[in-house]
Amino acid sequence: MARQLTFAALATLLMAASSVVSLSSARDAIHGAVGAEESHHMHMYMHDFSTGPNPSAVVVARGTGPTLRRSVDRRFGDTLVMDDALTDGPGPASRALGRAQGFYVAASSAGGDPAVLVSMNVLLTSGPYNGSTLAVSGRNAVMAQVRELSVVGGTGRFRMARGYVLMKTASWSGNDAVLELDIFVYA
Repeated sequence: MARQLTFAALATLLMAASSVVSLSSARDAIHGAVGAEESHHMHMYMHDFSTGPNPSAVVVARGTGPTLRRSVDRRFGDTLVMDDALTDGPGPASRALGRAQGFYVAASSAGGDPAVLVSMNVLLTSGPYNGSTLAVSGRNAVMAQVRELSVVGGTGRFRMARGYVLMKTASWSGNDAVLELDIFVYA
């Protein structure tokens, strides 16, 4: 009887190990071999303009809360959709690298420094990552010198990506801003 239990336990253990190996092999076939993860660093500028003849960010829902500090007319609850240019320099004529497409919501009420909830896809349209995207989400405390957002996924070269974005304000006038992005990705 003990021998039968030992054999049954061994057979169960071998089947479980075989399943783990199969799952690992399937993961490797889809995402590359274990340990093949690479780190990537990208530096770019995001041009977010909600004024002028061709705004890249538009209000789709007006909040009813108080006006945010250091804002012309942004209110708690304002929701904007963006399709911002990503370039290799802070100037408007800099070489295009892609687009930042998504939305942000004024998520802090009056009294404190303004902060927005950001959810965006970084679409890369040139260079070695052309056609790949990164999914970025997090809190942008706009008055902080450096803000950190999470890279929570991606497509193409960045499938299953993880990482972070360090964001700084390069220039700010009214509701228009140029943001400097340092993106660190592991995929």
